Amino acid sequence: MKLYHFDERVKAIERKISEYLSLADKAGTPRYLFDKTEVQANVRRFKQAFIDAGVTPSIFYAVKSNDYQGILNTVVQEGEGIDVSSDRELGFALKAGAKRIIYTGPAKTERDFEKILEHADKITVNLETFRELTLLGMMATEAKKKIKCGLRIITSNQKGWTKFGLPLTELRAFYDLSKEFPAIQFSGLHFHISFNKDSSGYVETMKEIAEYLMAHFSDEERAGFKYLDMGGGFIPESFDGVYPWNPDQMMWGQDQSEVLSKILSDKYTPRVIPTETESIEGFAKDIAKVFLSDICKAIPNAELYCEPGRFICHSAMHFLLRLIDIKTPQIGIVDGGLGMQGWEKFQFINYAPIFNLSQFSSTREIPFLIYGSLCLPDDIWGYYLYTADQPKEGDVLLVPHQGAYTYTLAQTFIKEIPDVYDL
Repeated sequence: MKLYHFDERVKAIERKISEYLSLADKAGTPRYLFDKTEVQANVRRFKQAFIDAGVTPSIFYAVKSNDYQGILNTVVQEGEGIDVSSDRELGFALKAGAKRIIYTGPAKTERDFEKILEHADKITVNLETFRELTLLGMMATEAKKKIKCGLRIITSNQKGWTKFGLPLTELRAFYDLSKEFPAIQFSGLHFHISFNKDSSGYVETMKEIAEYLMAHFSDEERAGFKYLDMGGGFIPESFDGVYPWNPDQMMWGQDQSEVLSKILSDKYTPRVIPTETESIEGFAKDIAKVFLSDICKAIPNAELYCEPGRFICHSAMHFLLRLIDIKTPQIGIVDGGLGMQGWEKFQFINYAPIFNLSQFSSTREIPFLIYGSLCLPDDIWGYYLYTADQPKEGDVLLVPHQGAYTYTLAQTFIKEIPDVYDL
């Protein structure tokens, strides 16, 4: 059972083995590797998928998925925008030269709005509450600046997301209040759906939004809506999968010795269950269809905004490690630790293939427990290793396509966060 595009991606790794090994010797390990060409390819594929489906979207890369400056710079160079959720992330976006920025996130404060108004010519802010609207309206009026804003709404498809936004049924009252502040340019709507393996959540949400708008807003009012901002992650066709012994991806607290024994004795078949997801072309086709048939009827002047993060950055960053100690024929310790991942990603949540570049093989994968170098027992990189022969101390390992929600979550627990090398 193979992961998406396994053979194609392994060939790309194989072509760069000598470069990676040379880098490990000259620049050292552990290290993040950044591949700009992957960002470019992912941005272009994402946009073209929607264009081919009949809708030209504006992309706003979600910084929270990976805030490495090289990724942001590349997205902006591709002519796209940036989605931020804090003053810190706004600084990254401005440093990248972003001309179009979406500012989204709960509990915005006076300090947040000061920064937003300082760059009001570049920012559209998605508001979450009546308090935010009133505060921003008063501050914008006092500063004599106009600011574009929208409302994050929740529908019946966002059950449980009560932390964010307002129910769609409160949109009418929110819109009316916005008109009491001449400095506020109410421009659109935002909704967010996460962990999408198909387009159904997007499609149903957009239909519900269109129906509400048609019932509660006049033609003139609806003509003033300039965007529908579709937040949420498109799960990419990635190297990741789930462990057959933990298909629900639970973070266990009990003893795992029995599971580990079965792993090392190679009792689990298959070793990984690939994450099933719709292709971005499939997503785009379904979303564009309802956008053209329902949304354009309700708000004919609205542009489709998309906030992909994981899709753009997942394949753009890799981990380069070196085996320091071989404890047993089935256990080794590398020089990079859990801090590079930021969380117990590979211990419980995701399988990812790990390749021994010093003894490369794309066909021979053996049970081999790979620990990180932190003084922490749960510091684990994985349970299997692609290697042509028995791993040796000094071998260089690569964990490819792990750019999403790792570098952003990196932490200086025990050790410093390693540097990034731009390929």
